[in-house]
Amino acid sequence: MLDNLTKPYEGFPLADLSRHQCKWPVNRAQAGELHLFCGEVVQNGHPYCVEHCRKAYSSPRA
Repeated sequence: MLDNLTKPYEGFPLADLSRHQCKWPVNRAQAGELHLFCGEVVQNGHPYCVEHCRKAYSSPRA
């Protein structure tokens, strides 16, 4: 799931991220376009920051 963006988001290309940076996609890149990722500090043991861990690991609502 991508974030609902209300303004342009300056993310980071995957190749520029370290293992300590969030890998949550932040744009809707098409094939051949540059995919951008969050880049915030990750939560220990996860590929995402605190905010994106909440989204990725939350239970679906009924």
